[in-house]
Amino acid sequence: MILVTDANILITLFDVDGVSVLPQISPTEVLDVVLGECEHESQPGLREAVIDAGIDIISSDVAWAPSAKRMMNGKLSFPDALCLFYAKNQGRVLLSGDRPLRNRCEVEGVEYRGAIWVVQEVYERGLLPPEELCRWIKTWPLMERRLPKAELDRLKESLNC
Repeated sequence: MILVTDANILITLFDVDGVSVLPQISPTEVLDVVLGECEHESQPGLREAVIDAGIDIISSDVAWAPSAKRMMNGKLSFPDALCLFYAKNQGRVLLSGDRPLRNRCEVEGVEYRGAIWVVQEVYERGLLPPEELCRWIKTWPLMERRLPKAELDRLKESLNC
């Protein structure tokens, strides 16, 4: 399994200094246009965190644009559509917390995962101590990350937060 991440997941993990766990779970890629979306004064150092983690930065190909545009349904940004196109055509698992993108993954038959899955994988593989994952779970609502409360509560319980 190779993961390709969208901006939402990168930013969510960057908020808790967790970008480095992705390649520990599985080889991870990010499209250059998606990374460009993340480069903002509110996330200084995100590009460096991606590079330091060993996440592969994939150069987008202009030839993908027509097919990606056909995947747009009014709710997807062009970078999201490119990410979806790439995941579908390269057989990648798409990491996203963006509901419209996840919905479109279902239509396109693309496997996807989110931040909850990342926490579960990190925990099950023993990549970080439960205390650190509890910090993530408690931090995300403060950062206005829209993660499902019931799932966060379930994780808190299983991690003894």
